[in-house]
Amino acid sequence: MVIFFSVIDEIMSLNFERKIIDFFSISKQLSHFCLFFALFCAISAPAQTKQQRYLDYIERYKAVALQHERDYGVPASITLAQGILESSVGQSKMAQEANNHFGIKAYHWSGEVYGACDSLKQVGYRKYGAPEDSFLDHAKFLKGPRYSVLYQLDVTDYRSWAQGLRDCGYAEDVNYPSKLIAIIEKYELYALNGGHLQNGDRAIQQDVEEQPVSDRWHHRKRRTRTSTEQNQVQQEQVQEQQQPFTPMRQGRVGSSADNE
Repeated sequence: MVIFFSVIDEIMSLNFERKIIDFFSISKQLSHFCLFFALFCAISAPAQTKQQRYLDYIERYKAVALQHERDYGVPASITLAQGILESSVGQSKMAQEANNHFGIKAYHWSGEVYGACDSLKQVGYRKYGAPEDSFLDHAKFLKGPRYSVLYQLDVTDYRSWAQGLRDCGYAEDVNYPSKLIAIIEKYELYALNGGHLQNGDRAIQQDVEEQPVSDRWHHRKRRTRTSTEQNQVQQEQVQEQQQPFTPMRQGRVGSSADNE
């Protein structure tokens, strides 16, 4: 009988030890999961916040961009992509302190100037009372003679507009067109004015954060083209490819050469 109870005690002792071991094992796994989850949240939260800044920027300025497209002929998708790129989604120091979202310099400008340095003879940048004033000035700036060739393009031809800006000397960065196109295609800005994703080798992917695109930019219903219209568009595209832009003298945005 004593032996029997001794065996029972031994079994219970072993079961208790196993429970203790299982408990610590589960606790260890749970702690690892919590640590992984905390790291995941810490990494994903800033990315989600940055993603939202893009969408907020588009939502805030899309009406302005569309109005200037109607008034001046500058595609809304191009305007927004340039604003996003050049102002760091409205977060750059110039955008915050001078409401200048496009880096337009203060040549031939009677208003307030930002960042000028007389000792170094550096021309500053135009300072605006509101970001919307910067958007208006940008639209007027692109109506200069340097960019007149661009208005032969359709406002939905965002790829040609992006490349044309570079060829006309708007920016010196050789990757400037692909950066604009990446933003336009990532956030479906081409749909703002009823356009569509243009055919290419593939959609350009740059350093634009992953974000599910929203149908809220599709404010117009797209009309299906007839076969005759499709053939006409294809013929026009072939002609444009055979007659590329003639590169003009490059200069920085807002340079005095723009008024020549």
